[in-house]
Amino acid sequence: MHRIQQDLIRYQQAHQHPINQLLHYFAFLAALLGWIWLFLDWRVTLILAVLHYALSWTGHFCFEKNQPGSLKSPWLGFSAGFLWFFIRTLELLLRRKLLPV
Repeated sequence: MHRIQQDLIRYQQAHQHPINQLLHYFAFLAALLGWIWLFLDWRVTLILAVLHYALSWTGHFCFEKNQPGSLKSPWLGFSAGFLWFFIRTLELLLRRKLLPV
């Protein structure tokens, strides 16, 4: 199994609660918009970054009852999270399951 696939499976195992998944979807949407706004207005990027972490951490502390990946391994949480976000978006558009778990 490839490292990226393993990271994605680990990410999904830490995000099983449906409300946590929904919060993370919007958190990564905010992060994506933040990256775009970085070139337009850094203050909007800062607000979107705070929103990203607020949504993500709320999902972990209130629904999943586990520690956010950004505290243990920030790069894994960020890269696997974005990968999950893009694959999940494809699933919604195609109305077909693509994620391994």
